[in-house]
Amino acid sequence: MTRAKEFLTSVVKLKATGFGWIETERSRFQSDIVIYPDQRIETRFQGRPGDSHTISLNEVKRVLAGTRARLVIGSGQDGIAQVAAEAEDYLKKNSIEFQVAPTPEAILIYNQLPEPKAAIFHVTC
Repeated sequence: MTRAKEFLTSVVKLKATGFGWIETERSRFQSDIVIYPDQRIETRFQGRPGDSHTISLNEVKRVLAGTRARLVIGSGQDGIAQVAAEAEDYLKKNSIEFQVAPTPEAILIYNQLPEPKAAIFHVTC
């Protein structure tokens, strides 16, 4: 296995967050991020339109990538971001475990969950 492959498949550990940023053992991000079940990390709206205060159904489906991974949603430093009703209905209908919490609490939840897992983190409000 190549070093790059090991890097991508290692489990993401979240270290800290504050208003407008989140830090993993890999890097510090100055924007919302998503972590896919395969542990890839992207900025949340990388090339895609979206409303940072609403987690949409399309976003949930994209992040889960057809898996039934557990999903953690960080709703911002003060918990302002909301999960769209249709996204929450989709998760419940498909029996996908998910937790929504303010981002500082959500990073702790994410770190403790077993794989497979995915996450969406809003890092402001």
